[in-house]
Amino acid sequence: VSYIKANTKIPVLGHADGVCHVYIDSSAPAEVAPKIVVDSKTDYPSACNAMETLLVHEDAVSNGVAAKCLMSLRAEGVKCLGGPRAMKMGLCEHAAKEMKCEYGDLTCMVEVVSNVDEAIDWIHAYGSGHTESIICAPDSEVGEDFLRRVDAACVFKN
Repeated sequence: VSYIKANTKIPVLGHADGVCHVYIDSSAPAEVAPKIVVDSKTDYPSACNAMETLLVHEDAVSNGVAAKCLMSLRAEGVKCLGGPRAMKMGLCEHAAKEMKCEYGDLTCMVEVVSNVDEAIDWIHAYGSGHTESIICAPDSEVGEDFLRRVDAACVFKN
């Protein structure tokens, strides 16, 4: 897309960057979260709307939902690189070299956040404004707040 836009006169509607996030809220159901996370990365890893960063609420670490998601990703061959907090908590073996990266393969970054506000701030700082998602309880007000506040072309809940 970038090459066509830069080197031709062909009209193109395109988005070159796809640094997309999935945020696992503290209310995320343990039976649903791993399926969504794995699909968001492995269905088509080089797609511009594939997950590149998994943001995990600290309570999802303590309640085991994050571990289930990470085990499911690794079982599908995904390499999980840790952000600063994820590394301190021992969630990943290797540190991410940069916080904003479109891997385009079976690699993702994992970071831990304290709340939805921190997740949204992270997305606005390191995302590309393409596609962002939250996994939460279906009736969660946090989910609706996320949908309203995240500035991206596509924002999804569950």
